[in-house]
Amino acid sequence: MINLLPDEVKKEIRAARSNVALFNYIIIIFLAVLFLAGIFATVYVVLTNTKTNAENVIKENHSRTTSYTSVQQQADSLKASLSTAKTILDRQTLYSKVLTGIAGAMPSGVVISNLNLSPTALGTPITLQAYAKSTADALKLKDNFQRSSLFSGVSFQSLTPGSASAASGYPIGITLSLTINKGAAQ
Repeated sequence: MINLLPDEVKKEIRAARSNVALFNYIIIIFLAVLFLAGIFATVYVVLTNTKTNAENVIKENHSRTTSYTSVQQQADSLKASLSTAKTILDRQTLYSKVLTGIAGAMPSGVVISNLNLSPTALGTPITLQAYAKSTADALKLKDNFQRSSLFSGVSFQSLTPGSASAASGYPIGITLSLTINKGAAQ
């Protein structure tokens, strides 16, 4: 087929086709911009609603926590009381431990006549009066006290054979100087 159209018409047809293609591209771009604007608007609305819901939850939780302030104050008060009780219990002196330590270190054939225990006696030298059946028992008492971790500075103040004692059958009077370690009563 022979193209008999004049050159002017051919140029206008080509320009018309280009215009139609450009118009189609403009419509596609316009629709894409509208689509993106719709997505942005939807995301904005969703985020705004999420923010509003989160703020409402925060307000609700804050109002709940204010109702628990009295419970929190009671818990803080209890915690302070417990720490005070712990401090008191840490300073507690258990004389039963000291007495069982002394009893564990006592050899047979020895009795205690006089022992004064007080909080001020722990960690300071005290005097212990005892009576023994023999001198060997008295020496064994001193050795047992020296080996014990409950006592330190154990020494004889006096060892009196044939002394009159309150306990009959124990003729040896013993006076020991010793220090009860503070850890013994903890």
